[in-house]
Amino acid sequence: MELQDYYRQIKQQLEDSGIETPDLDARALISRHTGLEQSDFIMLRDQLLDSKAIEAINIDVEKRLSGEPVSRILGAREFWGLEFKVTPDVLDPRPDTETLVEAALKWVKSQGLDQKPIRIVDLGTGTGCIPIALLSELPLATALAIDISEEAVAIARHNAEQNGVSERLEVRQGSWMDGLDGENFDLIVSNPPYIPASDIDNLSPEVKNHDPILALSGGNDGLDCYKKIISYGNINLNSTNRMFLEIGFDQQKSVSRLVEESNLCVCDSHPDIAGIPRVLEICRGDK
Repeated sequence: MELQDYYRQIKQQLEDSGIETPDLDARALISRHTGLEQSDFIMLRDQLLDSKAIEAINIDVEKRLSGEPVSRILGAREFWGLEFKVTPDVLDPRPDTETLVEAALKWVKSQGLDQKPIRIVDLGTGTGCIPIALLSELPLATALAIDISEEAVAIARHNAEQNGVSERLEVRQGSWMDGLDGENFDLIVSNPPYIPASDIDNLSPEVKNHDPILALSGGNDGLDCYKKIISYGNINLNSTNRMFLEIGFDQQKSVSRLVEESNLCVCDSHPDIAGIPRVLEICRGDK
């Protein structure tokens, strides 16, 4: 079968099943087994595809139709223009989380800290996408990434090596801030689990069936992890550093209340591409 006809066939199957990005998904699944680049779908559209490749692609298409995300099928996800290995042991990086990276970088640069050897900590790092993205933009910075999962720690280390920042990123197994006494950071970042336990069953199959529950559930009210992280900020934030937290679409008021109860300030909030408040910028003292 010719590439053009096969691509159209796969795209239509995905579209008919309600997949939001049938064209991108079809190209990604075909490319995985053929080595074709994006431009090849135009330049080589009459190329005949090998029957073994088609067989392998069809298997992946069935996985996608069953709700398995493309990133899980490919074992990789692009984030901040970088490629990250993903497995069932880590949260699949979302585009919304780039809002956190963008907001943190904006603050760092506004303070002239992009020209200094600052220290970053990421709490609950998963794939390591947040600190790795930050380090890719801040060549003088170093970072510590912490995760309770041994498997996640291994994935984050792999991704740091793959993206050329392993010498500046320490990945440590631990529970949130345990063992951080006496360590000082210029920037504290986190995308913690924030889904209320009762809402897990209502998530899309792509999320609830393929992301680890440990990386999703934030306890009964979705705020358990924020309480721990903000208490750490209460001790470690000063007039010259910042904390950036990703939040759920309806959590701005509840997390802001926790911040204020800890005698900290929400300096700013940063919306995602849909205009929804996605990241809280937290400081001590004057805004």
